[in-house]
Amino acid sequence: MYNRQAQNIGGIARITPSVKFLLIVNVVVYFIDSFTSSVPEYRFLTNTFALQASWWTTPFGFGELFTYMFIHASIGHLLMNMMGLYFLGPTLERGLGPYRFFILYYTSGILGGLGWSLLAGPGQICVGASGAVMGVLGAFAMLYPNTEVALIFLPNVPFKAWKFVLVLMLFEFFQTFVHPLIGGIANAAHLVGGLAGMGYAMTIRHPHIIERLKTKLPDLGKKKAKPRAKSSAQPTLSKAEVDAILDKIGKEGMGALTPREREMLKRATRG
Repeated sequence: MYNRQAQNIGGIARITPSVKFLLIVNVVVYFIDSFTSSVPEYRFLTNTFALQASWWTTPFGFGELFTYMFIHASIGHLLMNMMGLYFLGPTLERGLGPYRFFILYYTSGILGGLGWSLLAGPGQICVGASGAVMGVLGAFAMLYPNTEVALIFLPNVPFKAWKFVLVLMLFEFFQTFVHPLIGGIANAAHLVGGLAGMGYAMTIRHPHIIERLKTKLPDLGKKKAKPRAKSSAQPTLSKAEVDAILDKIGKEGMGALTPREREMLKRATRG
């Protein structure tokens, strides 16, 4: 489903609807926040909708996990995030579809905010789409690992996507746990957002992982029945019965088997 080398990266003609929507909302919110504040030091949208370090103690706190990613501290902050979204977002949206792309974007942003709040000190705030955009980068590297990307300041030195994101994630890890809060940057939000995007992409690229988990969920929390002594009177299973059970597993998974079918399968494998 996914090519190792993504095609048609960048270009205004190739922009997708969800990415266009996110770009417009982020830009509009930034300029409204900048030009409608009567006092330069007080930006109404920033002070109202930024993510507080102790968001769970305020009435609107849970909503801040969503709204903070649409607020940006400066034009440079906005441009860096929107460029990552603009260049890599459309490729992902075409591969995932709008619905799953929005899940990726918002989940990465929300989890990034949660990760930051666990490490932030009292009175600190977090703004920006960096966690969500890092989720986009992480997912891109998982789904299109060998696509070559170039940095603005090194346009003639392309990097494979997986190498670029790996270096970026290692940097964010270092800044989060070794030298935190450098320049007031929410590196923890970047790190957790990127990991969330990579994890989400893994479940898409390898759906059998989720299927295996689903087959195990019905058995979780259930007490194992004591093994019963074998009975010499147990009837022998026919090939047709075994084939029917195996066919059901192939179509619906192990979780669809009834207790009787599970017992029959055990007997067949023991035999």
